[in-house]
Amino acid sequence: MAMTLRLPPELEAELRVVAEEDHRSTHQTVLFAIEQFLARRETAEIKADPDTLRALAEAREAIRTGDVVYGADAARALVPGRRVS
Repeated sequence: MAMTLRLPPELEAELRVVAEEDHRSTHQTVLFAIEQFLARRETAEIKADPDTLRALAEAREAIRTGDVVYGADAARALVPGRRVS
């Protein structure tokens, strides 16, 4: 999407300073800011959903208790009756 963004002069000046400090273009800095905003909003939505929070807590507990397998062991567990080599 192409758009024109009209900023107050003081905000534009601050954006230019921050972009230069971060070695980014102003365009990249604006994109980064939008990405951060959307990520924070998504996080807020997740934290507001009790079912999602419960599922995350259960997943953390499963990891803590070792009820989660990773890597090759996880792949082998998906294939019933597979012999372990």
